[in-house]
Amino acid sequence: MAQKQGQGQGAVARVFSQQPNRVAAAWRRVRFSLASKGAMPENLLDDVVESFVRELGQALAGRPGSPWSRTKGVLRISHKRGAHALYDEFAALRRCLTDAVEVLGGGGMERALVNAAVDEAVDSAVATCRKLENPRASAPDVAFGGLVVEVFDRPLPRATASHSAASPMH
Repeated sequence: MAQKQGQGQGAVARVFSQQPNRVAAAWRRVRFSLASKGAMPENLLDDVVESFVRELGQALAGRPGSPWSRTKGVLRISHKRGAHALYDEFAALRRCLTDAVEVLGGGGMERALVNAAVDEAVDSAVATCRKLENPRASAPDVAFGGLVVEVFDRPLPRATASHSAASPMH
């Protein structure tokens, strides 16, 4: 059993490090399934998931430091959607990561590291969101390694009787 768990640890670290796109694709499928029927989700974490998974793999392989602080990409923060959207996206990512750990034969140590890294990332992203809303709020304990941008969500255009989707716009 110990040998199988040891092999699982190596497999989890290897897949996360070398094929983070597999976990990211699973996360995108989950996010799509949770979106309104036929709508593409506007994921705030879309550009950081693969880098984060890769850095998790490096941490599982023994690299010291915070996977979140080494993560590259663009973290989107939405004032309109707030921290709730970040919590939802990270919850879906956590499920995909822990499912992958299970499938790849990882054990409790791998799950604990994944959960701690996701907790750290959530706390940092939410603190960043709150800091953008209120400059007096505390800065994140662990800084994100990439670029943070604020997204301004636009309301979807509504069809009116005089401008329906079928009629040309003038």
